[in-house]
Parts: sequence; C-alpha cells; structure tokens
Amino acid sequence: MNSEKKQYKNVALITARGGSKGLIRKNVKILNGMPLIGWTIKAAQECTEIDRIFVSTEDQEIAMLSSELGAEIIDRPPELSEDHSTSQEVVKHAIGWLEEHQIEYSNIVLLQPTSPMRTGKHITEAIGIMETKNAEFVISVFEPKYSPTKSYVEKPDGSITGILHSDAPYMRRQDLPRSFQPNGAIYIFSASQFKVFDHFPKTGVFPFLMSEYDSIDIDSIDDFKVVEQRLKDIRDD
Repeated sequence: MNSEKKQYKNVALITARGGSKGLIRKNVKILNGMPLIGWTIKAAQECTEIDRIFVSTEDQEIAMLSSELGAEIIDRPPELSEDHSTSQEVVKHAIGWLEEHQIEYSNIVLLQPTSPMRTGKHITEAIGIMETKNAEFVISVFEPKYSPTKSYVEKPDGSITGILHSDAPYMRRQDLPRSFQPNGAIYIFSASQFKVFDHFPKTGVFPFLMSEYDSIDIDSIDDFKVVEQRLKDIRDD
C-alpha cells in the first residue's frame, strides 16, 4: 500500500461566521434557491484548479449546509468569530487545523461567501495569474469609476493635499497610475509565505481585475436584492 501523502496545489478556504451586523444570518439566507454560502462553494467546485474546499465556521447551521453542499468543515473557535476578529487570525487557525490533519498543500484560495457573483471562471483566471506571474499574492479588484488617485487627505494642520502627491488632484485621470479597489471576492497566497509573518504577503502582489458589476459584496438587504435580480437576469438570458 502506498502511504505517501498527497500534495495538493490549491485548497479553497471559505470563511463564514454565524453573526453579521448588516444582514442577520446572511450566509444561510436563501438566494435564488440556494443558501448564500452555496454560491461560493459552487464557484469553488467549478474551478478544476482547486483540490479541496474547506469552510471555516463556528456556526452549526452553516457547517451542516456547507457539508451537504460538498465542503469540508474547519471548526472555528467562537473567539475567532467576533466582530473584531481579523481575517489573518482566521487564516492562521485554518493553517494550523490543516497541519494537524496532515493536509499538505501549497496555496490557499480565500473566498468570502458574500461575493456570489464571483464564478469558477473568475477563480480559475486568478489562479492563472498566480502561476504565470509567480506571484506571492493575488487579490481580486475592480477599477472604480472615480479614481482615488485624485483624492485629497487631511494634514495635521487641517489643510488638505493630494493623496498621491500635491499635483495629482489637478491632473487628467489618464496621466495618473491606474488604481484599483479590492472587492473581497478572491485572495490567493502561498501558505508558507503567510506563515513567515502571520500575515498576507505584502510583496509580489498582483491584481485580478473583475468588473464592478461582479464585485458586489452583500452587506445589507439592498445588496441582497440587487444580486437576487442579477442572478435572475442571468438565468433568464
């Protein structure tokens, strides 16, 4: 019998706590016939580059639904599921759990369940950037209509200046560097690099560009209704 451990390339980590401020129990709220978290599990399943899918949660209902939908469960301590808990703490716990269970892998594909417009195709393309750019970190972003490079920041004396430099607010947008806003849908990083600093890598960071349409993050009932209609429109096309 071959006892050699299997080395996985990419494992998906979906972080889903039971509590939420904006929309109560949003991760299990039914969105077009499926719990919200199901859309992210489905997207991960559609990506052939992902070897295993894990959901980190402290919530029994989320764990049950996620397991029924085909994900494996990482039992997260309640103290890592508070409003003040950070993504870094949750990832660190997940890495420790995977090590305890002797699961060997290279990269973590971190997916938040509140980005249901993100698809398996998006994840596959983002992993492609990770590989072709030899990146340490790939973040999904969108290019906002109004560039933050033209924004101002307040100085200690109460005056304001350009966030990039003093001339930036008065320059043409096309003469300024392209700027991106993270949408929270996809984060891909090397687990070994994360372990060096207990933090996401800060060098070798590359963007995966998504449309603003697909970048919506559900935080309120209004966001939920917008996505509900968008998914309905896609289904009816």
